[in-house]
Amino acid sequence: MSKGYEERYLILLLSSILNQKPSPEPLRQPDWEKMYRLADYHNVAHAVYYGIMGLEENIPQAIRQRFFDKYLEAVHRTGRLRAGEKQVLALLERNKVNCFLLRYSDTVKYYPIEEMCCRESIEIGTDKKYGRLIGEILEKADFEERHTEERGRFYYRVPGIRILYYTHSMFFSKPMRKYFKGLLTTLPTRKGYQYVREMTPDDQYLFLMSRLTDCYARGEISLNQIMDFWVFYKKYAEVFSWPYIYEKLKKLKIAEFAEKLEYLILRWFNTGAGIENTEIYDAMESYILTKGSEGREISSQFLPLIKTVADCYARDRRAERIRKIIKWLFPDRRYMETIYPTLENLGGLLPLFWFLRLGRYSLRTVCRGVKEKILIQLREMFPFLKRVDVWVKNKRLNKQKKDREHMADQPMETGDQKQAEDKTAEIPK
Repeated sequence: MSKGYEERYLILLLSSILNQKPSPEPLRQPDWEKMYRLADYHNVAHAVYYGIMGLEENIPQAIRQRFFDKYLEAVHRTGRLRAGEKQVLALLERNKVNCFLLRYSDTVKYYPIEEMCCRESIEIGTDKKYGRLIGEILEKADFEERHTEERGRFYYRVPGIRILYYTHSMFFSKPMRKYFKGLLTTLPTRKGYQYVREMTPDDQYLFLMSRLTDCYARGEISLNQIMDFWVFYKKYAEVFSWPYIYEKLKKLKIAEFAEKLEYLILRWFNTGAGIENTEIYDAMESYILTKGSEGREISSQFLPLIKTVADCYARDRRAERIRKIIKWLFPDRRYMETIYPTLENLGGLLPLFWFLRLGRYSLRTVCRGVKEKILIQLREMFPFLKRVDVWVKNKRLNKQKKDREHMADQPMETGDQKQAEDKTAEIPK
């Protein structure tokens, strides 16, 4: 993708926001409608509002209001999730649920202004055997399960407390799934807790990088995820145990990709590092900004997981097509009873009626083909039949045209009658 001006300016705005620098004045008038749609698509519209507040730009009021509405949502969300997190921690500990949390109350502190935080949910990692128990705990606390596009199960409670919990199945690759399971046994427990575990900075880096990689491979990566990763990285970069992290990245088979993604993020939000290979990083930028629609071919060269995911989706689509064909060939008993009522009392003969239905369909198809061939031969032998066909078709078309005209005239007549009745009603006695 040739990155448009709005995409470039969005990255510049986010960089200045995170680094607490004045927003750069645009070199030309951006398409602010496109800017908002792009920011909202990546769930960073609330943060962009901080960047446009001081701009002396002719931003349409309706667009400015949309950014402001997202900013207000983030302001209210921060306090609600902090309070909700304390309650959820207590519930999980009381019910002896072995789990770890990505602490929302810690994440907001990494940002220059807490309301800039892109995280929208309290996130819980646990074993799948606790899934039912967690659902019951949350439902008793007045949460309701809702559909989500994210990996995991999503619960919501008015006035806006959101909980997302996931298991090892959130990851696609086996090494990542194995690493997730290990966290539930190796992480230390939080101070004052016996069952709720706390991530070390090293393991949180590995977890966040694994999730970024997984989302990248699926074409689901967003700028809000990258911002959360960047503020965390900036906070702990000097205390990371890099030998441990590099060793784990190699075991997870994402070391090369992690290096390139980290370099790209540094280019965006930190030093504006020099470009070594413009083709690769341009492709990565396109891939991220379009969520996998562009730049896939180059990205898959250094992240084979992309091809693995694509192959898996292709297999799923083939399997789905096969399931549909089987369902059409062998419908369920209820459908077959509508065609053959005698099946209500002869359910054991369902397979026989399947083949009877297929035989009838095959015979009908063959007869239709034979009929077409005979008609073609008759037309060749008797050319006047072609004129008869044309006459019949024209007659049918004329009838359809008259029917349409009649239907179009009917409302007019009804309206005229009603108008006449209204005028009559107005005549004084």
